[in-house]
Amino acid sequence: MKLPSQSRPYYVFLGRFAPLQIGHQLLIDSLIARYGLPNVLLLVGSSNSYNPRTPYTYAERKEMIQAVYPGIKVAPLPDINPTQIHFDGLTNDLWLDRLQQLEKKMAAEFIFFGGSQEDLSVLSQRFKTIVLVNRHRRGLNISATQVRQALAENDEKALDSLLSPLVLPLARSGYHRYQKQPLAS
Repeated sequence: MKLPSQSRPYYVFLGRFAPLQIGHQLLIDSLIARYGLPNVLLLVGSSNSYNPRTPYTYAERKEMIQAVYPGIKVAPLPDINPTQIHFDGLTNDLWLDRLQQLEKKMAAEFIFFGGSQEDLSVLSQRFKTIVLVNRHRRGLNISATQVRQALAENDEKALDSLLSPLVLPLARSGYHRYQKQPLAS
């Protein structure tokens, strides 16, 4: 006889949040509205990376998230190879193993949400995944890459449309701090 599962469901959004932008917020808002704040978990991917694609520390990204969502659960998810800027898929199995270990440690069942099947493709190999908000629909196709470009160009109009006023000063200061690093490229 199989005993009832003691795992708690968590509705998970995994992203680098470098920085947290309005597209992320749309998905997070939808998760909270549907499942409630106590049941939502944000995993900050590349939590141990600090490079041109991830010019914020884990602490800075967590601060941005919690500025908008006080009390939300946030956890780090380190990269297997933190010096790698673009993923090649060679460490996907190790990365998925880490996610399953975290799930077990939290006595949880992770259900992942994202903005496209492409975003969720690796996760769908081992977890239930759901596209909650189609990030490619007209008018929503934004990315943190656009935000970092606007930060580099000091494009205030773009930044005002891409970032929450609660996030903007944190995103700006973290980005400029990264740019001043001696090894920044």
